[in-house]
Amino acid sequence: MNNILLNIIKISFLTCIVKIIGFIKDIIIANKFGINSNTDSFYTSIKIQNIFRRIITEGTLLYIFIPILSKYKLKKNKKKIEQLISTVYLILILLLFILTIICIIFSNKIILIIYSGFKNNYKKLELTQKIFNFTIPFILLISLSYFLASILNLWNIIYPIITIQLITNINIILFSIFISKYFYIPITSLSIAMIIGGIIQLTIQRIYIKQIPIKINISKINFLNKGIFKIIKKFIPTISNILIYQISQIINNNLSSYFKEGSISWIYYADKLIEFPLSILSTITGTWLLSKLSNEYNKKNINKYNKLIEKYLQIILLLSIPISIFFLKSSKLLIITLFKYGKFKYLDVIMTSKILIIYSIGLTISILNKIFISCYYSQQKINIPNKISIFILIFSQILNIFTIKIFKYIGISLSIIISSYLNCFLLYKQLIKKKMFIHKYQWKKFIIKIIISNILIFIFLNKLNNKLEINFIKFNFYKRIIYIIFSIIYTIIIYILSLFLLKINKEKFFN
Repeated sequence: MNNILLNIIKISFLTCIVKIIGFIKDIIIANKFGINSNTDSFYTSIKIQNIFRRIITEGTLLYIFIPILSKYKLKKNKKKIEQLISTVYLILILLLFILTIICIIFSNKIILIIYSGFKNNYKKLELTQKIFNFTIPFILLISLSYFLASILNLWNIIYPIITIQLITNINIILFSIFISKYFYIPITSLSIAMIIGGIIQLTIQRIYIKQIPIKINISKINFLNKGIFKIIKKFIPTISNILIYQISQIINNNLSSYFKEGSISWIYYADKLIEFPLSILSTITGTWLLSKLSNEYNKKNINKYNKLIEKYLQIILLLSIPISIFFLKSSKLLIITLFKYGKFKYLDVIMTSKILIIYSIGLTISILNKIFISCYYSQQKINIPNKISIFILIFSQILNIFTIKIFKYIGISLSIIISSYLNCFLLYKQLIKKKMFIHKYQWKKFIIKIIISNILIFIFLNKLNNKLEINFIKFNFYKRIIYIIFSIIYTIIIYILSLFLLKINKEKFFN
């Protein structure tokens, strides 16, 4: 078994554990607080934070900083590397501090820009503002944590980045069970849990960073470092690409704020469910893949570069398609098993299930988009994805007009998935056209075998779940869990056997 597959297994296993803890957190929140205007306010605050985190952290860190730092690392000039890291770290702290002040001063206006529908519900707006103000420092803490974790990633210390969410989730669980009852509005206690979690996770990253030979120190700051000028040069086109995507998210969030009460929470729970497989696969195609691709491209190892992309495409297709089918055919059963307790109603199951089905159809495409984006950024050719993003933004919002009119709150999710398919096609087409990625693997037979194997899974799950769905809600928690576990085991067995019978050559595939 080669290093790529071994690393994927390690990362996937650890991410899986983190996500299980995340699911426990969501189960407890659903059971404890139900789905209402209070949970809408809490999840709204989290979504706004995520928008700012993605703009600052992913815009400057993942797609600009990592490829440049990778080049510096290859040259093995310790002084310049320390100058670059220390300077960017200080700039990031200053940017985040300014952002924190702006968010505190203009929190009400920020919320109304992103969720304008709240202007008709003063209580929901007031609570959202209160929770958002409490949790604003979390943006700074988590962004700095990701910055340090991405540096560790380049030195092959992969575990800290996976544990970032773990600390916050554990804190939220503890506060939900033991502390929330002491608050006038119980769900506001989770804001404090997030801040404490953010402080702990940043401390952990600071401890791990001492394990690498590079030191972050104020005395090493040098604004004349060439890498800083490269980052500034790439910043505007890169941040514009991130902003285009976030503008689309803001518009979608704005639209969701006008739907019936609970819509934001239904979308959130569907997001969290699909995020389980998505985050496991995204972890190995995000910062880790980008750093590897950047490294090979900077070394001019074009053959290895292309081979690495193909391996990831093969592995992602092999893993993501059966997972998406499982979520597609088991959406209601999964939601009932995880959330249908306490204040979580059966109506909430139905509404959340509809969104989850749509997200399931787009799972594989979402991961492929991340791989293709990594190709562009590893080569620092970001104008192409920028142009595509602008087109996709316009297309998705035009599509929203039709999908929302017909499908209401589900229309937003449907529009996102259709746009993702188009985005994937355009990214791939340009990669081939510009010869930024050259195929060497014979894909036709592989694709046919994957399709046949997944048709078998679809037939199996369709027969299995249709018979049980009516009575499943009557099962207790343990019976539900046992059924889901055995369903997963049987699906895996059928899939592996079908791949074996179809003779997918694992040596050729993984070497």
